[in-house]
Amino acid sequence: MALPRLLIGLIVATVVVLGLHRAGVWGVRHPPEPYPPTPAALATARAAQEAAAREAAAREEAERLAAIAQRAETPEVLPPGHGREETFGYCTPCHSTAVIRRSRLSREQWDELMDWMSEKHGMNPLEGEMREVIVDYLAGAFPPAQPAGGRHGGNPFLTD
Repeated sequence: MALPRLLIGLIVATVVVLGLHRAGVWGVRHPPEPYPPTPAALATARAAQEAAAREAAAREEAERLAAIAQRAETPEVLPPGHGREETFGYCTPCHSTAVIRRSRLSREQWDELMDWMSEKHGMNPLEGEMREVIVDYLAGAFPPAQPAGGRHGGNPFLTD
């Protein structure tokens, strides 16, 4: 009779030990699993990521623009020709060469533009030989744009 009591005691002790272990009283404790995030928490996290991405993009754009602004222009950005250095030296204190390079005017229009800039924007009047050199350069380097396609209005499929 001692053996069955011993077996019953061992079984009871095993059940108690396993129960205590499972309850976390005995052995390694595992932290409970976290609850899944709520839709509000997911939306907040997404908004924070989007704000960080916008901030990074704005910072990159500011750095790109700063690099462009710091780039010094030189006369070489203008087409070569007699009067390039004079034009660069006279025009760039007021505006970049982009203003010059995108303009396509006749010699008369360039000449009138010199008067207009003096009258409307306070440019020092450009007269004499310097005016001739600059206007000649501008008229040669930046002539009026020709209409595309000639007689046929730009249709590439019509030939003469």
